[in-house]
Amino acid sequence: MTASMETVQNDDQRPLWQLLFGIIDRPNATFKSILARPQWTGWLAPLLFIIIAFAIFTAVQTPYSLELAREQAERQLASLPAEQAEAARAGMEVTMSLPVMLATGIGFGSLALIIGLIAQTAFLYFTALVAGGDDLEFGPLFIMSTWTRLPAAIGFLTQAGYIFMMQRMIDQPGLSFLVATGDLLQDARNPLYLILGRLDIVWLWHLLLVVVGLSVAARMGRGKSLLLTLLYAALTLGLTVLPSLIFGGAFGG
Repeated sequence: MTASMETVQNDDQRPLWQLLFGIIDRPNATFKSILARPQWTGWLAPLLFIIIAFAIFTAVQTPYSLELAREQAERQLASLPAEQAEAARAGMEVTMSLPVMLATGIGFGSLALIIGLIAQTAFLYFTALVAGGDDLEFGPLFIMSTWTRLPAAIGFLTQAGYIFMMQRMIDQPGLSFLVATGDLLQDARNPLYLILGRLDIVWLWHLLLVVVGLSVAARMGRGKSLLLTLLYAALTLGLTVLPSLIFGGAFGG
């Protein structure tokens, strides 16, 4: 017990950038150290790192996603009368320009990351309360949830590096290649394709950190933490496929 307390106290003296690496090889001790620091930098620093990594990924990917969007738009415009098609192209000159796509991608994407983080915290907070979490507070869970998203930042940077080197988009993320048809519009309507697309090492690493973080922040056993994490994972996958289930029939013909 004394050795464990001394370890946490020593970790409290470490700068945040070292804790960013500690989340990789010593997640349990790192979460304890993070939650022992009542500082706003405890959540702001990793959140900024995630957003910066996302912005880099978006900046690298947008030229290729823009080209794909224009190709798909042209296919749809081909079925319209000439006058309507020209009017639509005139509107696309602004909405499908690189600066607009880049700004909206980074802006709305960053907002979605923050909303997702708050939603994750809220879900874990209320389910942990129901499961009997000890002396539970929203703030520490929010800090914990922010740090569990760090694998996403590494994923963004890795994907940006791949796109930059290969000069093309990653059109089959995760395990989606197992059911991919090559038609992105058709694949986007396939719930199984969307679920398999989420299954990669980054997301699984995130879930592992949620299990460890819950056990520390909510003072729960690993069994309960694992159960709540599985519920959280199921909800996440459900929300991932929900648009395809709602609109797939309408657009699938």
